[in-house]
Amino acid sequence: MKIIPLAAESMGVRSMATFVETEDCRVIIDPGAIVRPFRFGLTPHPMEEWCLKKHLRRIKLFIQSSNIIIITHYHTAHFLPEVFDLYRNKILLLKNPNQKISVSQRNRAFEFLRVVQGLAREVSYIDGRTLNYGNTQINFSPPVPHDKHASKGFVVQVAFHEMGKTFLFSSDVQGPCLEEPVDFLLNQNPELLYLDGPVTHLQGDSNMRKDLSQTMDRIQRIIEESKVLKIIIDHHLLRDLQWNTKIKPIFNFARQRGILIQTAAEFRGEENNLLEARRKQLYEEDPP
Repeated sequence: MKIIPLAAESMGVRSMATFVETEDCRVIIDPGAIVRPFRFGLTPHPMEEWCLKKHLRRIKLFIQSSNIIIITHYHTAHFLPEVFDLYRNKILLLKNPNQKISVSQRNRAFEFLRVVQGLAREVSYIDGRTLNYGNTQINFSPPVPHDKHASKGFVVQVAFHEMGKTFLFSSDVQGPCLEEPVDFLLNQNPELLYLDGPVTHLQGDSNMRKDLSQTMDRIQRIIEESKVLKIIIDHHLLRDLQWNTKIKPIFNFARQRGILIQTAAEFRGEENNLLEARRKQLYEEDPP
């Protein structure tokens, strides 16, 4: 099984786009990327815009070479709603837009479905299902909350099983900030986990610090109770320049057990490039 992160916060944009190749299928998960319109009161720096174009080109190339596209939810960082022809003759495995979904995501989903229905070879809803393609089994979780209060809707986690190996893609679980994603994750028992880390760049009060502590307890439980050997941690967490300091206890705990924690960029063998978190610095060093 081959895993290739295509774009992520550690690579300069908001994304979790990931390519998975097995002997039986070529799959792209959440093929989208964006830059935040405003951060620190500033619009995206030209470096961010250039980086976004680069990653979108890469994502589109991998869509073309994939036969299956998985969309775990309908936030704009996770799918490309405007390049419909890329979905021609593809198998689309989608979060169900009829249940456990926010209004804004439902509207995006139905507009997306209206166009791709006549282009895609197959459109299926995946919530809580198991699908088999040759010797590759793909398990999908029931919808789990995107955040602690489900204010941003629900997402579907994805687990790939092939030849006794398992890769799990958490989607947007912010930590995990709740127990529901942990239950599915432990049941799938992956060796490789791609985890959307906690939101730390917005944390300031005591309640948020308590949430982070509970989130780290859940990550520690995942390390203790699963056979995970490597964790890719990225997305929300990498919007914070101090991300590694804020979860340092997890690094120490994992290291003691011989478990490697990396960002998506590091997993690819690249240096971290946190452009959004450095936006103010970019403007100071290289004014547009």
